[in-house]
Formats: sequence, structure tokens, C-alpha cells
Amino acid sequence: MKYTLMLFCSSLASLSNAVFGQSQKVITLLDTTIQIMQRQSVNTKLVDWKKIKDEALSGAKSVTDPYQLGPVIRNLYRALDDYHGSFYYKDSTFRWKHKEPTISDSIMREWKRGAGIKTAFLDDNIGYLRIPGMQFSGKQSSDSNAQKLNDSLCLLLKKDIKGLVIDLRLNGGGAMYPMILGVQQLLEKGQVGSFQSEKREKWYLTETSFSFDTTVLANIKPACAVNGQKIPIAFLISPPTGSSAEFLLIAFKGRDKTILVGTETAGFVTSVAGFPINDAAYVLLSTSYGRDRKGVTYKSAFKPDVLVNSTDSFNNIQQDEKVKQAVRWLKKNKPSQDN
Repeated sequence: MKYTLMLFCSSLASLSNAVFGQSQKVITLLDTTIQIMQRQSVNTKLVDWKKIKDEALSGAKSVTDPYQLGPVIRNLYRALDDYHGSFYYKDSTFRWKHKEPTISDSIMREWKRGAGIKTAFLDDNIGYLRIPGMQFSGKQSSDSNAQKLNDSLCLLLKKDIKGLVIDLRLNGGGAMYPMILGVQQLLEKGQVGSFQSEKREKWYLTETSFSFDTTVLANIKPACAVNGQKIPIAFLISPPTGSSAEFLLIAFKGRDKTILVGTETAGFVTSVAGFPINDAAYVLLSTSYGRDRKGVTYKSAFKPDVLVNSTDSFNNIQQDEKVKQAVRWLKKNKPSQDN
């Protein structure tokens, strides 16, 4: 996920005249936060900012310490319909928990074990690839994660697989670029998506790189030269599948013989950007939605093409009902010999 750091020199006149009994620290923090939200939120044109400011003032009239701003900040995020963003003040985090995914015991157990990349061969020469979340900590880590994923994918592609199960059930997001670049052999190159924002940044994919417009965010040395664009793919999805994992799905929208199996995703389909206010406070805000290569914008959770509500079985994927349903579909949609 992209992170844009911007410093704001905020004018306090808009709120300070109406505030009585609040500390200067609270006034500054609230005023700056509202200004950032008004200028940067993806939904800024859909709300009544005078009403939002008045409600914030009313809710904060007895607040004397920033630690007490939680209810006011949550209401701001709720007004923006932003359940992906967060507000950080020192050791506290305030966010609107509108769409907290329900996480099954089986997924929680597997997360605690440490969900990494995993490959396997299933029946009828069908491959299995688990893609976990990939946190952003700089380009070097993105390069490394993308390379590891591509190495794993190529272990399967070199065996001439006839179908592929990509498991995103444990993928809660992070950075989208290593995920997309790591499976580049499966996608048509060029523009694979974009952001619905003021900048309208386009996502570009080559055999060796992933970029937003001209900014290269990840590089790899392809582990194989196999063209996997016609291999049928079944993605496994679940309530924790969110954020960058959903942006990965957007990159595959419009691809032939590609389906979703499992249950609805988390619906965190916004890109978030970070804005520091001072040394103690930081605003994380939804600033754009994702668009596929055809310009379709996605603003809600992805629903499965094949609904499967059964318990996940990560210890024995051959007996996992979602995997079995995916394999069943892949067997019916194998590429023809001419391909």
C-alpha cells in the first residue's frame, strides 16, 4: 500500500474562535486533523464539512487532553465512511471499527504459526500457492518479497501445471507491489490497474518491475520465462482477505478463467496515506479506491463466485473443502492442448 508523507502548516482560525475551555494542544490537533481530512480523504466531496466541524467542536468542548479525543476522532472517520484509516497519538490508536472481519479459529491458529509463502502440487497437475500479507518496510524488502514469491510460483510453473489455486485466506494486506510483481507470469503486462484519486496513478507491470506511473516500487529477476497467462486460476478468499490482497484481486479482474472461491473479503478496498501532524500525532487516511485495467472502480468487498462456508483445513489442504471446490472447477476449465 502507498504511504505519502506531507507536512501541514495549519491555520487555527477556523475552529479556535468557537472553542471554549479546550487546551491549545487539543485545538491545534483537532483543527489540523480536520484540515487534512478535508484535503485528502477519498470521500471529501461526499460530506458536509461545516456539519462535520460543528459536530467535532461540540463533541470536544469538554476535552482538555488529546487522549480524550477518541470519540471525536472516531466520529470523523465514521462521517467519512473510512474504516481503513487510523489516528495515532503517542501510544493510543483511534479508528472507526465498522467492518471488523470475523476471523475463524482455524485462520487464527494458522496465523499464530506464522503464515508464509507455501507451494504444493494437488490432483491432476494443479498447483497450490499461498500468498501471505507482505508488510512495507522499504523497496529492498519489497524486492525481496517479490523475488521469493516469484521463485515459489516458478517452482510450480516449471512443472507445467494445468491450473492454480492461489490462497489469500491469510492475507490481510500490506504492500501490493511485491504481490502483483511476484506473480507477473500470470498477468498481461502493461497497465494492470490505477487509483481513483486526484493523481490517478496508474499501476504498471513488466517482467521485472512494478511501478506507480514512473516510480518503480519493486524489482525482480524472473525465476522462469513461462507464460502462465492462460492457466486457469481459483483464488481462495475469506473475511481477513483485505487491503492489498484485494488490490491484487483487482489486478486480475478481466483475466480469463479466473474465479473467487470461499467467503466475502474484508472490504478494505482503499489505498491509505499517512500524514504526520507533529512528533506525537499521525493521521492515516483512505485517499483512493482501486480501479482495474478497464477503469472499473471497486468500493466494496469481493464476493466469491463459488461460496464455501466450511472450516478451513490448513494442515491438510487436500481435504480442505475450499481447495476441493477450487480443484473441481479448475479440472473443468483446463487449458486446451492448442494453448
